[in-house]
Amino acid sequence: MTAFWIIVACIAFVIVSGTVRRRPGVAITDTAVLMFLLGLIGVADLVLSRFVDTGSIGWTVAGLLAFGFALDALYGLMAPERQRVRDRRLRALIRRKPA
Repeated sequence: MTAFWIIVACIAFVIVSGTVRRRPGVAITDTAVLMFLLGLIGVADLVLSRFVDTGSIGWTVAGLLAFGFALDALYGLMAPERQRVRDRRLRALIRRKPA
């Protein structure tokens, strides 16, 4: 249950930090990506638990992933210029057409 609250707190921090930076679209996108990854972790944990004892590794990985997203949001608050450079590079990588 503790991992659940850590994940919820990290998601809330990502949304609040995006709102403070006046970039709520980026915060919602990060949250959507995090939710997709948490779903993948949940499905993988469900499938793997049928064959081996996974314990609570799914919750641990999900909590660490959410904490990583929260750290990225904190980094965006502390160094917005560097965050913009990273965003431009990601945008260029996404827009590049396959050969």
